[in-house]
Amino acid sequence: MTGARQTTPDVAPAPARTEPVDPSLDLSRFQDMLAQEIRDDWRPNEWDSTTWIFTGVPGHLGTLVNGCSFPGCSRPSFTRRSGLCNICTGRYIRHTKRMGAMSAEDWINRAAELQGTNWVSRIVPILCSVTNCTNRSKGLGVPLLAATDGNPRRWHQKKDRLPPLCLGHHPVRTVPDIAAWVAAQEAKPVTAPEYCAVPWCGYKRHPANRIGLCRLHSKLIATQGELTLHLEREAVVSLEPDGYREIHAPSPTTGGCELNLAALRQRHPRLATELLWALQHQDRIGFPINIVTTRALIRSAMDFPQATKSFLNADTRALSESKVMRSVNAWSMFRVVRARLLERYVPWSTSGDLLRSDLIPFGLLTTSSNRSGSARSLAALDFRPIPLEWARQMAKLWILERSTTETSATTLITHVARLCTDFVVQCAARNLPSPTNASDLTREHGKVLAQALAGLARLDGQPLPNSYKRLLGSTLAGMIDYARKNSDLFENTTLSFALDYDLQIPLEDNPRSDEDDETGRAVPEPVIEYLFEQLPTARVSNPASASAPNAVYKAAFTCYLTLLRDAGRRPSETAGLRRDCLSYDTTGQATLLWHNDKGRRRGRRLPIWAETAQALETWFIVRDQHITAMPPGQQDWLFPTFRPRARDKHLKTTWFNKRLRDWIDLDLPDLPGPNNGPGAGTPFCKTSVFAYAFRHSYCQRLADAGVPQETLRRLMDHRSADTTAQYYTVTNARKRKAIESVKRLSFDALGAHSPVTEDLYSMAAVAVPFGNCTEPTNIKAAGKACPARFQCGGCTFFRSDPSHLPDLKAHLERMKEDLAWQVAQNLRPSLITDTRNEIEAFTALITAQETRLAELPGSERESLAEASAVLRRLRSSVPTAVEKPFIPVGSLKIKTRTVEDEE
Repeated sequence: MTGARQTTPDVAPAPARTEPVDPSLDLSRFQDMLAQEIRDDWRPNEWDSTTWIFTGVPGHLGTLVNGCSFPGCSRPSFTRRSGLCNICTGRYIRHTKRMGAMSAEDWINRAAELQGTNWVSRIVPILCSVTNCTNRSKGLGVPLLAATDGNPRRWHQKKDRLPPLCLGHHPVRTVPDIAAWVAAQEAKPVTAPEYCAVPWCGYKRHPANRIGLCRLHSKLIATQGELTLHLEREAVVSLEPDGYREIHAPSPTTGGCELNLAALRQRHPRLATELLWALQHQDRIGFPINIVTTRALIRSAMDFPQATKSFLNADTRALSESKVMRSVNAWSMFRVVRARLLERYVPWSTSGDLLRSDLIPFGLLTTSSNRSGSARSLAALDFRPIPLEWARQMAKLWILERSTTETSATTLITHVARLCTDFVVQCAARNLPSPTNASDLTREHGKVLAQALAGLARLDGQPLPNSYKRLLGSTLAGMIDYARKNSDLFENTTLSFALDYDLQIPLEDNPRSDEDDETGRAVPEPVIEYLFEQLPTARVSNPASASAPNAVYKAAFTCYLTLLRDAGRRPSETAGLRRDCLSYDTTGQATLLWHNDKGRRRGRRLPIWAETAQALETWFIVRDQHITAMPPGQQDWLFPTFRPRARDKHLKTTWFNKRLRDWIDLDLPDLPGPNNGPGAGTPFCKTSVFAYAFRHSYCQRLADAGVPQETLRRLMDHRSADTTAQYYTVTNARKRKAIESVKRLSFDALGAHSPVTEDLYSMAAVAVPFGNCTEPTNIKAAGKACPARFQCGGCTFFRSDPSHLPDLKAHLERMKEDLAWQVAQNLRPSLITDTRNEIEAFTALITAQETRLAELPGSERESLAEASAVLRRLRSSVPTAVEKPFIPVGSLKIKTRTVEDEE
């Protein structure tokens, strides 16, 4: 077995993602510098430098702590959205889930109205189900509006739950027939015990409790004042209609607004120093101190191993596996502290030169960057995966000094790292010098780099689109040029090293073939009909902390899909519609008001069908019933979030796309496929159904209905008709219709009317440019054996039609330019005569076609222009039989005769 000698690349593979700082480094000098920067006079009324205790003042803008907004509650609140403490927040959330939407402000106002009223007399407990028994039922109970409301009988929703029974009538063991048990207890009266001081509680009063509470309520309530406050809280919920709920609350937290760093300072003094510096740095740059997350991190850091000396090089994998980090809050604050420390460590370790560091924090970037999930864990851009030093420096120079709006910084680093790895392997396979040094790069290295880029694939092995490869190629070429002009990185590198990606990456991913029907990205109409038939059975879950029931979100999802199908707007434009998006003109025609955010054209109007307008009106009714309790910012949107504390004012495309994907992939069976032809009986691919595909379906539906291309362009709101042409494909019906319209207006080379058959016309894609060839030998050879040597202008077998008219005119102008050049160069008279004859032939052909077109009625000319556009699009995707049928004479370089040539 022979072949090229295999060499092993001398470049180490990309290191695995580790901690920001090498664990073997001693960071004591850096921590000493942090200790010197810590201010003892920081927040004097809150920070005690002697005891290392921080006590947040409620209402301070620099601390996420306030007093609870509930009347009479003195507990701290750590959220500024609702202003409630943990206990009040838990009760408020459970209330909104059970009773429907109500803002926190309305809930608090309801409590203020109840204070000072005789509300206790309006609440009665649930009584025992045994006849003639007036005792309270066992359990914490359920408060009701009045005794006439009776039992809510919610126990039948779960078969394993017993009906309400008092302590004396409650069965001790499993009862086969609970109805017979209840009937048998009528003859066994039970004396009522001393009940809990909570009016609706069915448990006995605990003898050791001074305020008359049961064993369970005594864990929640300590004083008489807390009992009154507890009753008021519960009354806010219980006095609502159908106020069934169980009374339970989270255990009250201790410590209030304090952050005690003394214990952490005693166990891990270096970690305490870093944490205090990070808190002070957070305060300096304007970020408030989060008491909850910081306290969670302190509790977790107390259990860190003694070997952990810094947050920068702490072993996150070991901490995660050992369950030391107990909560999401601890991890959140851990990342914040690490990010702040990196913003100080990197300039300190590199003396201010960021190009010397392979880890650049996001806080030090002055250009735009996208923080992906992998980079967020390190809170910095990690250049260490790039194996080549010159490529690493080139990427850092580009990202630090240039904006990366074309592609995110983290994505660019990933692609450069994978590209360099393939580049090294291919250089070794071709026995090229190692590309580790920039000075050794040659033209051959540039070719190999372009080949590696052409073979780049996704992480899952799927091929990357050629358009994206060309985008990466242009970005990498710009990086090389920028490094040459603005640094000495390629100072000793030959100028022949360049990334010639144009020769390696074609413009199109898959050249189109001459198939009868092209699929495109549009969802077939039978599939769309099937989806809307199954839409009533779709299960649409509401987002977290939603105040509206699932039926509201399902109605929003239905209206969203209807607009995608019938209006054809982009998903983001559909999700971002306003409440006043529907209007009617004087004739009653419905119009959709929308904004073209991509084209930066606002205030667009689109005529819609009456059925689409009716779907919007139906959604308006559902929406307006639940929008009154939402903040003012949500009331302007068509699809509000119905979440009082949501940052987004309306539902985003990510929410709709997630529900669409879950519904299609998890709930629906196979989608219907074609009934006949290739692939008959094969289910339609589910992954081909996505939100943007409905825009293609909208355009395809109108194109199949015969809508003129200019009208279609206006409906799609495109600037160019070429862009619109990419949204639909030409089916067999449109092809036949276009051929039928054009074939009867075919002319020969002499300008005489010479119609051709449809079968002959269909060979236009494989015959000759500017028309069809009827010569039998050339037809049999698929247009590659012309006896006239492709001089169509003087051939009697040549046929052309109005669809070729623009190309004929352009070719005629080129021939006139060639004739002028031939005369100026004093070429042979025979060549000049041939060119003039060809010009006269094409001029006569064009004149004949234009004359015949002028005689047609206006409507027929418009129909013929549409058919010609369809045929030109078909021909543009299919190569002709002759790749270069006409070579302009002006492009030939004639060598000037010299004395040596004459001799």
